[in-house]
Formats: sequence, structure tokens, C-alpha cells
Amino acid sequence: MKTLITILLLAPAVMFGQVAVDNTTMTVEQYLQNVLLGGGVTISNVQFNGGSAAVINEQVGSFTDVNSDLGLASGFAMGSGDISMAAQLNTGGGSALGGPGTMGVDTDLASITPNQIWDECVIEFDFVPEGDTISFNYVFASEEYDEYVCGTVNDAFGFFLTGINPGGGLYTAQNIALIPDPANPGQFTTTPVSINTVNLGVAGTNGTLANCTSIDPNFATYNVFYTQNTTNTYEYDGKTTVLEARAAVVCGGTYHIKLAIGDGGDGAFDSGVFLEEGSFASAGVSVEAGIANGDTILYEGCNSAFFAFSHSDTSTSFTLHFEVAGSATNGADYTQIPDSLVIPAGVFADTIFVYPTIDGMPDPGEDVTILILYENCGGWDTLSASLVITDYEPLWVTLPEDSINVCPLDEATFDLDATWGGGLPPVSIGWSTGSTNEDITVVTPWSNTTYTIMVTDQCGDPTWTNTTAYVQCPILPPNIFTPNGDGTNDLFIISNLDQYINPHLIVYNRWGRVVYENTNYQNDWDGTHHKSGNDLSEGVYYFVVSPNSIKYNYTESNDDEIKPTISGYVHLTR
Repeated sequence: MKTLITILLLAPAVMFGQVAVDNTTMTVEQYLQNVLLGGGVTISNVQFNGGSAAVINEQVGSFTDVNSDLGLASGFAMGSGDISMAAQLNTGGGSALGGPGTMGVDTDLASITPNQIWDECVIEFDFVPEGDTISFNYVFASEEYDEYVCGTVNDAFGFFLTGINPGGGLYTAQNIALIPDPANPGQFTTTPVSINTVNLGVAGTNGTLANCTSIDPNFATYNVFYTQNTTNTYEYDGKTTVLEARAAVVCGGTYHIKLAIGDGGDGAFDSGVFLEEGSFASAGVSVEAGIANGDTILYEGCNSAFFAFSHSDTSTSFTLHFEVAGSATNGADYTQIPDSLVIPAGVFADTIFVYPTIDGMPDPGEDVTILILYENCGGWDTLSASLVITDYEPLWVTLPEDSINVCPLDEATFDLDATWGGGLPPVSIGWSTGSTNEDITVVTPWSNTTYTIMVTDQCGDPTWTNTTAYVQCPILPPNIFTPNGDGTNDLFIISNLDQYINPHLIVYNRWGRVVYENTNYQNDWDGTHHKSGNDLSEGVYYFVVSPNSIKYNYTESNDDEIKPTISGYVHLTR
């Protein structure tokens, strides 16, 4: 039999510290919507290479990096070839994978480099921001590092913004992938990010330092934004640090942006750009409620939950004011939480935790709600998130049997076919033997042994129950006997009953009257009435046998504990 309490072991995917890329399960538009897009912005009219974005393409996908060796833990990826190349180990000085092998036609991308563009990957869409800023984080990486710095080739990428400039005029395909100003944190230069502008600060083997200086006089100072690949957990030889693309926008205005990358000069030695998951956002705020297991129900004195707040403008610190509401009382039904939160500069989100307390009152279904009033495109809007607090029912467990019998020198196998309730899943099981399996096998116990099962729920609230292995063969009553004097099956013989002393047998007829009783039954009932001695009529009789204490124990110890009764029906026929 199988247990009703099942332990599920959820094994995470094995990453081995290497970058993983997925570019086959979603369309270009789905990767954009589901991976890159953050709060405070809506997008529409997505196109890929001048056509529909409802296509799967090897140059676009998502990535995860368990150690953030790329600089980002996860996000949206696009490359000048098959972006799954990023998942390869860096074993050589140059590599390329896939790509259409065609000449590029995008004029904005061509403006970044004097070289002919190949294998271009261009994604563009309209968006409407809910704040006054649009921003996202990214890393540019290339196989052209370090050999081709300031040389004859230069892979190109850019983020080209079009729309109203709140500072005056228009953005017209304005590249916002710009090098930060090392002397003025939070500000940007006018120099585009590329292998020729962000590198070690010295010329590559195929170029000269003068060429780099001609691109930007401050070229050599930009090396603070460059890192070489020392972990070899991704393919590219070098990359930028995590950079931010940011621009002022008009709240509620419609803008167009183009994300583009391509090989420069030839189709060899690919490059990639990696955009942080959820970072394409406007300067709005958000709040969400949650619990580690994905629920939003809190149990008094048990689990905890959180309210996660985010604000997409990380250039300065931001104080978020909110109202704590709901039927639950702040500071009484849960630990006191404040009415504001400061999100420091450079930090996208912060969290407040909620710990419900045991108040001894039956009050299921109380809620705690966070209300945020914030400015949105010249007006005001409200965000809210709620958690429900309910009473905790202690965990309980009931076993169908509290003991089993096992013949001497045999194995006793326990199957925990238990009924349980209350508590908070998941449930874990431990035995006094040290086993953590849902079943336990007791190999030839030498004497009667009691085992303890401890069942623990998510709250860490344990409950205990016991089961005993008695070293004696279990009794096995027959379901029919034929007391007709032919010498075969004339007696009601219960197998293994001879191992018990003073076994008690009671037999009832169908009207519930006792027709036979013996306090020291020796397998000798022949179907007669225990008082009159007359033969009983044929039919079905109900019996109850109480084995009482054992007669033979493998260790020959005395055990006078009463054993459980066994009942059933026997058919008497002549």
C-alpha cells in the first residue's frame, strides 16, 4: 500500500555556474514582453528586422546566469548571430555561430560604424511611459575583444529613441547606449558604447592608440567600464560592465525605440547585448504582495509574507509613502510595519516583511492592505496589494493501525498509510530510526519495538505518533469451516493463535446474541452452542478474537500488554 503523505523533492535545474540561453520557446515579441518589459510602460507595434515579431529567431532569446558572470542574473538577449553562442564556454580567441549571413540595411545601425553591417538583428516598437524617465540596464559583449580594438572592424549596436524631448525639440533616432561620464556619476557622455570606446584603454593588435583617441579624446579613461572574461562561463572574450540606458520622456507620450546589433566589416566574430530582465521601465512605482510558496494567505504564528515595492528611476533615492489598511490591526495582528519606505539611489526595489502574531482570538480572514497614492502623468493614481491572515490549525496525524505483528526472524515493513489534517503543506516525515523516507522497513526486530513517526509542516509544527512491531506471527482467522464430522475443517482454527496465551473468542449470531465464548480459546470450537452444546444452524457468524499477551517472544521476555482485537465473519456450513 502507498502512503497518502507524499514528499515531493523539487530539484532545480543544474546550472554549474554557466550562462544558459533559451531562444527556441517564444517569439521575439514574447521574449520582449515576458522578459525585458518592466513596470510603468506599455508597448505596441513590435517589429523584427522590418517585419513581424511573431516569429522565433535564433538571434533573440532570454538568458540566465546563476553567478552573474555576465554582470546580470537574467534577462533579454540579442546577438549578431545565434545568441545561444553565449552559453558556450570561452575556449578560443574568436567565434561565430549562425546568423543569416546577409548584408544589413538599417541606416541607424550603420551610423555607428564605417564598416558594412552583416547579420543585423533589429527590434523596434512603440511605447508609452507612465513616468518622466525611460531606462534599462544592459551589458555589451564581443568576440572582437581584445584583438580588434580600434582596428578595421567594429561590430555595431545601439538603442535608438524617437519622440518628444522634454528638454526641447525631438529625439530622432537618438542613440541612448552612451558611455557614462566617469567624472560625473549619473551623467552620460555623447560617445556611443562600442569595442572601440570601451576596452582596456590601449590599442589592439590590429590597430593603433591614435585611432582610439580620434574616436573620443577621453578614450583611455573609459576602461573602467570594461572587463575581460576571466570565468570562461560564457563565450565572449570581453564585455562592458553593467551600464544604464536612460532618457527623459514626457509622461503619457508615445515614443519609438529601436534595439539593434550587427557584425561590422564581416560576418565573423559575433557580439551580443544583454538587457536586464524587467528593467525596461518608466519612472513609476509598483507594489506586490507574496509569500515564499506563491500564496497570499498568512497563518498566525506560522509563515511570513512581504510587500515588494519598486521604483524604476534609480538615479536618486526615493521615499515611498503608503497607507497601511485592512481589517487586521497593524502592530497587534502582525508586527508593526511603517507607513513609508526609502528606496536608496541605485536600488530598484525594496521589501517590507509581515509577521502575523498569535492573538488567541478566532478571527479568520483578516486582511492587511497597502495603499500607495502616486503621481501619474500629471494626475494621481492608487496602487494596492493585500494579504489575508487566518487562524492556524495545528497539524494532526492518525495511523490506521498502531501496531503490526511479525513472525520471528522475518522482516517487518511499515507503510505509513496515514490520515492527516491541519498544518501548512508541504509535510515532511521522520522516523525514530533516522529514516526520512515515507516508508520504513524494520529488519528482524529482536523484541517488541515501538517506533516514533514525527510529521512536520511548513510552520515547523511537529506532531508525533507511534507504531509497534510485535515479534509474533499475526493471527489469521478462516472465513469458512465445516463442522460435519468428516474430519476435514471441522474446527474453527485460527492460524498462529497458539503463539498467544489466553486468547479470548466471542461469536455472535446475526441477531447479535452470543452463541460461543471462550476466554482461553484453543482452536477447538466445533460449531456448537457454548452453553447448550447443540449444533448451531448454518449461516454467517460474527466473531471477535482478542489475542491478549504473547506466549512466545523471540527474546523470551514477558510481555503482558493487551493486543488489539481482530474481528470478522465466518461462514458455518455443514
